[in-house]
Amino acid sequence: MRSLPAPSVASLWASAADLVWPAHCAGCGRAGVVCCRACERALRAGALTALTDGTPVRGCARHAGPARQVLLAVKERGRAEARGPLAAALAHALDDLTPTGRVRLVPVPTRAASRRARGGDLVADLAARTASRSRARGRDAGVERCLRVVRRVRDQTDLDAAGRRANVAGAFALVGPPPVGPVVVLDDVVTTTATAGEAVRALRAAGVRVSGVLTVTVA
Repeated sequence: MRSLPAPSVASLWASAADLVWPAHCAGCGRAGVVCCRACERALRAGALTALTDGTPVRGCARHAGPARQVLLAVKERGRAEARGPLAAALAHALDDLTPTGRVRLVPVPTRAASRRARGGDLVADLAARTASRSRARGRDAGVERCLRVVRRVRDQTDLDAAGRRANVAGAFALVGPPPVGPVVVLDDVVTTTATAGEAVRALRAAGVRVSGVLTVTVA
């Protein structure tokens, strides 16, 4: 298991600023909190879908309302301090997806351009935080950063479902020894399921037992 990248200067400044000036809720803008109780509840509303092969996908919430705003605040607006509430929601959702026992989280690999833009690998960081919270409750949870991007892929923002599937087909591969299951793939948002599906394919091609996909939001 490899160490996580250091936080970006922007993320460090954002976190430091909240020690000096009052925070505002990343979901609704309420003053004085990083994420208010109402938005924390919204992050735990639950959302279910499935990959085309039937693999379950468990989201903390739908990609709408406060849950979407908190995720966007972390991804696009440098609200690093709001990663904690996301991890808490993910740990809760993980227990719904795989209630007990050993589990290893495999973060979906992130393009180098995305890591540079966001000051590090957000998905890997959320996986580490989620596993830590699960271990604090006594569960055998860990992270295996064993997937890598092995060919160039485009930004998927403007692609339709078919375009996204074609864009990521064969793009991921296992690096190093396969993790001992059960394994749960983790991503920040699942829209067309193309990226999560490719991660599951790459793991299963290496003989890994995948129990499902965990994500912050489901579109």
